[in-house]
Amino acid sequence: MQKLLSLFAIVVVMAAPAFGVSADQRVYKYVDEQGNVEFSDKPPAPGDSAEPVELNPANRSAPPPDIAKPVAKAPVARPEYDTVITAPSDGSTIPMGPGNFAVAAQANPALASGERLQLLIDGAPVGKPQRGSSWQLSNVFRGEHKLVVKRLLTSGGELDRSEPVTVYVLRPSIR
Repeated sequence: MQKLLSLFAIVVVMAAPAFGVSADQRVYKYVDEQGNVEFSDKPPAPGDSAEPVELNPANRSAPPPDIAKPVAKAPVARPEYDTVITAPSDGSTIPMGPGNFAVAAQANPALASGERLQLLIDGAPVGKPQRGSSWQLSNVFRGEHKLVVKRLLTSGGELDRSEPVTVYVLRPSIR
């Protein structure tokens, strides 16, 4: 019971500023006829055994100063990337043979340090990303294949990709 009253007293003292009671006003503590500790902001009647409660100064802080809104930075100009497959041309047929052919690409602007090119055949990467812009392919299965070259950052991010180029590989069939 004593803990409950102490808790109530703390809540009253803490909530007093919210109800317009200034910390500059006096708070009085007294014990009623049943032995309950009570608090009041009214001064005691003459002859009552109420004692004033010393309150800590109000915890107030000045509002933060007005901060100027940050000036919006101009967007960083991102270079226009243009990655194209220069050979073979779209719709090319690779003549009868073992399925060997070269792929060449051009990247504009030139690759920066930290950039690489990656050749994909039918969505699958061929080798590792490289600084060079040509690939020599061998033993490509017969049929239609889509070639794409991606411009990558060494961290793995994609900057650009070429338009797909379709090639048709002719190979002898074994019967």
